[in-house]
Amino acid sequence: MTRILLSLTAALCLIGCSRPKVPTDGVTDISGLPTIYPDYTDLVIPPNIAPLNFEIDIPGQEYIARAYSPSGQEILSEGKTVKWNLKEWHSLLEECKGKDIKYEIFVKDDAGNWNKYCFSNRVAAEEIDPYISYRLIEPLYTLYGSLSICQRNLESWDEDIVFNNSTHTTPGRQFCINCHVPRNQYRDGASQIHVRHFNGGTLIMAGDSIKKVNMKCDSTLTSGVYTAWHPTHDLIAYSTNETRQMFFSFSDTRPEVFDLRSDIIIYDMKNQTMKNVANDPDLLETYPSWHPDGKSIFYAAARYPEGVTPETEKDHFKDIRYDIIRRRFDPESQVFSQPDTVVYASAQEQSALHPRISPDGKWLLYCKAPFGTFHLPHSESDLFMVDLATGEEHPLSNANSKDSESYHSWSSNSRWVVFSSRREDGQYTHPYIAYIDKDGVDSKAFIMPQEDPQHYTQLMKSYNVPEFFVKPFKFSRSQITKALEGDAKTVAFLPQ
Repeated sequence: MTRILLSLTAALCLIGCSRPKVPTDGVTDISGLPTIYPDYTDLVIPPNIAPLNFEIDIPGQEYIARAYSPSGQEILSEGKTVKWNLKEWHSLLEECKGKDIKYEIFVKDDAGNWNKYCFSNRVAAEEIDPYISYRLIEPLYTLYGSLSICQRNLESWDEDIVFNNSTHTTPGRQFCINCHVPRNQYRDGASQIHVRHFNGGTLIMAGDSIKKVNMKCDSTLTSGVYTAWHPTHDLIAYSTNETRQMFFSFSDTRPEVFDLRSDIIIYDMKNQTMKNVANDPDLLETYPSWHPDGKSIFYAAARYPEGVTPETEKDHFKDIRYDIIRRRFDPESQVFSQPDTVVYASAQEQSALHPRISPDGKWLLYCKAPFGTFHLPHSESDLFMVDLATGEEHPLSNANSKDSESYHSWSSNSRWVVFSSRREDGQYTHPYIAYIDKDGVDSKAFIMPQEDPQHYTQLMKSYNVPEFFVKPFKFSRSQITKALEGDAKTVAFLPQ
């Protein structure tokens, strides 16, 4: 009797696990692209990305999806929700590296006829860094009781929480955790997180230790905010920002974030000292970024319009426009040259922010909108690229959308960028990935894949400031908690 039951169970498993049968007779080819969510059609994708699962948004009774290589290797999925087998997907990607993956979607309509839709994706030869870190945050402007910094394995569905402040935040003990920024895409295992308010300080995580430091003193506006690790020396550039928010009662304008004052400082990890890089009282200076050779620093700078002061800026925030500045730097003497304007956006009545240099040193990527220092809520914000050898500029026309693009970072091989976009619904930011070829030409951007295609429609969180990591973060949450609860070492300020 036991043998019969086992045989019956095995037979049922074989029936339940049988592969879908692709229709071959009486199939009608439908021109144009199929409607699927997320839109994963006509892309350039990494050869090591997790499966691009999607929902078929076409009326029908039955659904079969097929993906196959030029040599005929195929994978199949049955049902309106297409979920590719992880192992089979990666085998297909390996087969198609540098080639196209072809897709066929079969839909049986109400009359019992099969219709076929087709599209393809190019599989790039260059891999994407296997991890990204980001902050998951509710789209609120004054509350931060439930923030988490997470790290996602882009080759699978694995997501780990680096740190979550909800288990530590209680009345009288509230704090905000800022973005997780690595050095050189975490190739040497160094990164940092900034904590504001209760137990505030900056956690420097390098080598085998976590050090908590305090950079707020009478000579700095605030503690470090926006971060840029020097690529070869133990130096970190920070902006220090006195930030304000403005809310509008009777307007479609979203809350506006602006700086009253902002400067750039440099922190010397070995000597536990810091000094000013840019602190012109007539300028707003923010968003530092190093060239990968370590011999130049870039940042955004704006001049107060004539007659405008920090006290009156809130009445003129639409007149504040930033340019991208470069200053040469000698890492040994730590001496900076005079500033040089690389992107003169203000002359075009535009504002340029977030300069990020590709690791190969060829391209400067930034976001541009009509005004302001915080482009996240600005639907006009688009990504632009500058060839640092020629100064020529072009928009990322294929990757941009009709809504906000901002907070971008480069992969270690300079072939992929990840950025925050609000194109899904105009409210929540999500991580989008785009391929950049050797000539700086971008491809259509796609949302970071999830096992459940409806993940983003169900999660009421924004993905904030995505950063590439070449390997997983090595410190535990308990180690971070211990460092956070300890005393911060005050950094000495060196006057110029």
